[in-house]
Amino acid sequence: MHLLFLSRPAPGHLYPTLRLAEELGARGHEVTFASGDPHLDEQAGSGVRAISFGRSERQLLEAPLFLDAVVADPRTAAVASDMARAWDLPLLVAGENLPESPHGWPHERAYESYVFTVPGARGAVHNPWRRHGRRPVLLVDGPALGPLVRAFGHTEWQVVVSDTELPHADVFLTDGRLAAVSAGLRAGVPMVLAPKSAEETACAEQVAGLGVAKVVASFDDAHAEDLRRLVEHLRVDEPARATARRLRELVAAAGAPATAADRVEGLLAAPPLAQAA
Repeated sequence: MHLLFLSRPAPGHLYPTLRLAEELGARGHEVTFASGDPHLDEQAGSGVRAISFGRSERQLLEAPLFLDAVVADPRTAAVASDMARAWDLPLLVAGENLPESPHGWPHERAYESYVFTVPGARGAVHNPWRRHGRRPVLLVDGPALGPLVRAFGHTEWQVVVSDTELPHADVFLTDGRLAAVSAGLRAGVPMVLAPKSAEETACAEQVAGLGVAKVVASFDDAHAEDLRRLVEHLRVDEPARATARRLRELVAAAGAPATAADRVEGLLAAPPLAQAA
């Protein structure tokens, strides 16, 4: 089976979709992955043929591809729909978002065509950082390091920027990006979040509502004292840490990307197809 994947080049869209494509490629399917990322060929793993379409996805309509289905992320779903119609192919949409509560759907049956998984970790890391001694580890992703060095440089905390240490970190400092928050949930690490956009704020508030994160206005020098206080609190907040561990187990049980790949194979094995994956 030959599948064409389309994805927006933003990391939060590209990497989860690419991880699904790699899983299907590892299963023996022919996979072509198209995105506007100019370095896509360096990112894609074995079993995936990469195509960079620059600024126009529609040039793919002229590509000499012999396909069985098109899989798109939501931001490229419109042009993917045109392609699927032009080529008379089934279309699947692989969305990146946080699912709503499983209780109280307004129209339960409307969601029977969806399966919720989690992004899978991907990529090899060379010479990863390793913890030294018993000092607590504060992992940082996104914010400027200067204020954090000033806030924690005179404390016992080891401030680390290598995400390979995330599963062993005591607290995770980041913004509210879905990719970063998903990584924190996958590792089972309590978080301090400083969202910078409406989308990040919504994501941060949802995770804070689960009891595994605290939200601050900023990571700048003016908030250094509040930041230290929150980090120290999360380090010893056993209810938050227990909830983070439970969520880590739930994330692991979701089985991504294998669960999503199973769904793709199952849908394509039973046409006609008019559903979302």
